[in-house]
Formats: sequence, C-alpha cells, structure tokens
Amino acid sequence: MKGDEGPSPLGSLLKGLLRRHPSFSASPLGDWRDLVGEQAARYSQPVSLRKGVLVIVAYDSIWKHHLELHKAVLLERINEKAPESLVEKIVIRVGEVPDTPPVLNPHQRQLEKLSPVRSRRRRQRKAAMRPLTADEKDLIRSLPDASLRAIGTRLLRRTEHPES
Repeated sequence: MKGDEGPSPLGSLLKGLLRRHPSFSASPLGDWRDLVGEQAARYSQPVSLRKGVLVIVAYDSIWKHHLELHKAVLLERINEKAPESLVEKIVIRVGEVPDTPPVLNPHQRQLEKLSPVRSRRRRQRKAAMRPLTADEKDLIRSLPDASLRAIGTRLLRRTEHPES
C-alpha cells in the first residue's frame, strides 16, 4: 500500500508497556504455583475471573476439599498484592485441569486484539522554483538535446543558487 511505513514506534512502545503492566497481564493473580504451592498447582488451576469471582478447577473431590479448607488464606494471598480487592469470592469445581493456564484478564484479550496502526509518510514538499541566471540560460542553450535542456532547466530552477 502506498504511504505505509509499518507500525508506529510509539504504538509498539505503548503496547509493550501495557503488556508489562499488572492490570493487562494474562493472569492478574500472579503465578499460581507461588500462591498455592507446587503440589496443589499440579492438581488445580484457576479458569476464570469475572466480576470478582475466581473459578478454580480441581482434579478431584479431595483436592476440591483441600482448596475449600484453605479458601480464606488463598483469598488473602491473592488480594494482598493488589492495591484494591481483586477477588471477592472463590468457587471451586471438580473437572479437568488445563495443562496451560487460561487467560483470566479481559484486558489481556483486548490488548491481543489491538493491531498496529500504520503511520502515513508525509509528502516532501518540492523546492521553490527560482528564475535562472544568464549564465545558467547560456549553459542550457548549449545542450544539444531538447529533453536534456528541459531536464536541466527544471533541475537548476529547483536548486538553490550558490550566490544567494
């Protein structure tokens, strides 16, 4: 496409900063393993966070019961990092634990949908035309070809005169 340079440097910088900001991270809870421990993280995973309700999937009823017993501590650990309460309620369900943690933050999804905006190149303005000097006119007349004379005239009229 004519006039497209590529993604603007400012847009790329802003997108990079937003990716590192905690409110745009894929998991605002932080690392699940750090919150619940290695063993519990192997058998449970948060699957959604909407309107202050965190839904966790546990491998079986034993792990569900274990997490239910520690729900208050877990809620405290999650909210101690954030300036305002991130999770108000925890719901634990038995189900298949996903291998990779899902994206919990809707802001992360919005950030991924952003496409780079291409900036338009500015047109360069043509140099102002100037009248030819007598010496330049003589030089142009001495050229044998008419097309060379036309090109020479345009070139000289667009360049700055060395004496001015």
